[in-house]
Amino acid sequence: MPRMLRMPGKDVLPPGPKRELVAELYVYYREAGRPPLPHIETLTQKMPNPHKVSRETIRRLLTGQTTSQWAVVDALVRALCELQARAPDDRRWPEPDDQYEEDNPETCREYLRRLWNDDIDGLEPGEAPTVPPAVSALPTSGGWGGTPPASTGGWGNAPSQPKQDDPWATGTPPQLSQQTRGYSDEPPF
Repeated sequence: MPRMLRMPGKDVLPPGPKRELVAELYVYYREAGRPPLPHIETLTQKMPNPHKVSRETIRRLLTGQTTSQWAVVDALVRALCELQARAPDDRRWPEPDDQYEEDNPETCREYLRRLWNDDIDGLEPGEAPTVPPAVSALPTSGGWGGTPPASTGGWGNAPSQPKQDDPWATGTPPQLSQQTRGYSDEPPF
């Protein structure tokens, strides 16, 4: 009978980013009922978008001996979530009665990916760079590309003037006369 894996002690895997990653993987491993490694290996091959992960790689990930590529870690967490009948893109900690608070909308996969990146970069929680909030698209007024936002003249100097098609233009568009409904033939000087 194969020996069940245990979470490594702090003497084997000291506190830090790698321990945080392994502890999170163990949450899914325990919730899946500590399945045998060959069973997890088989699942990684049979899932949609399969990525074969060997039982030795699974053992090394769960004991903190390797970090591996994201595709491998992702395949492992998808297999463990499959055993729990849980989607890896569900919220990490669902609230009872579907009453979600917006304090932590992170999914299981997003949180694990952040821990994985922190482990690779050797960053403690809270030190990792954060992604700025998404910027909404600039409004456009139509045309091929819409009206671009006001330019600052290239290097941030003075605002640039719109390009004029009329060589006689003075900077303001000519006004249509009510009588002629056309442009004036008079030069601006």
